Amino acid sequence: MRRFILIVALLTSSFANAQDNLLGMLAVSDEPNYIGYLFKGTKIVNAQSVELPAQGVLQFNIQHRFGTLNSGIYNLYGLDFSQVRLSFDYGIEDWLAVSIGRSSSLKVIDANSKIRLKRQVKEGFPVTIVLNSAAYLKQWQDNQVQEYFVFANQLSYTHQILLARKINRDLTLQLSPTIVHYNLVEMQKESHDRYSLGIGGRQKLTQRISLNAEYFYQLNERRNNNILSLGFDIETGGHVFQLHLSNSPAMIDSEFITQTTGEWLKGDIYFGFNISRVFTIY
Repeated sequence: MRRFILIVALLTSSFANAQDNLLGMLAVSDEPNYIGYLFKGTKIVNAQSVELPAQGVLQFNIQHRFGTLNSGIYNLYGLDFSQVRLSFDYGIEDWLAVSIGRSSSLKVIDANSKIRLKRQVKEGFPVTIVLNSAAYLKQWQDNQVQEYFVFANQLSYTHQILLARKINRDLTLQLSPTIVHYNLVEMQKESHDRYSLGIGGRQKLTQRISLNAEYFYQLNERRNNNILSLGFDIETGGHVFQLHLSNSPAMIDSEFITQTTGEWLKGDIYFGFNISRVFTIY
């Protein structure tokens, strides 16, 4: 009986050691420990974040902007005026996403692509790097077509390098060097290229709520004001609900970055919100 008990104990010990060794082998992985969820959504406030929809995920966005708060009680402090942008974002790969949208008041169709070059790694590569490029088509009517009409003049473009770092569990910062190109400008001596530097961030307040902010500084075209935008992100299951205040009413990069005339100190503050919903296609 003692021999039997000894044999069982030895076999049990050997099995436990073998199991521990197997689990140890499974725990060892060459996959880097990537830092994720730098932002709740694909936008910080108005500007693009480094986030992309996951592969096979379709994101539907509804963006609303109202009038200025200084428009008075007669216009319900801007709520009587409304514009909307609808868009779809789709993750082709984990590192590649495309989108298409349309802005109601601007009559502009936009197409956008994001390419993630690098991801922040714990105790490794310090930032996430994403290339963002967009093209915009200003729609026209037949009665607007003149003899000198050129289709290419309706086009403009935005190119950005997005660099973001998750500083800690709650704080993320992002730099967004930006160039906006217009094929057609209003004045002959006006530059076709506008350069600006965006600075944005997210401070997590609770598990589902964060405070976002962004600021775009104009580098070469000082006729346009710098843009300050503040917002709250609220995650509700499959939706992300965003509430915004900004001195720009526009919702596409080429317009809000380089065509802003509103001033915060004068009450030119536009309230708006975004709603996004994701669908897994496959």
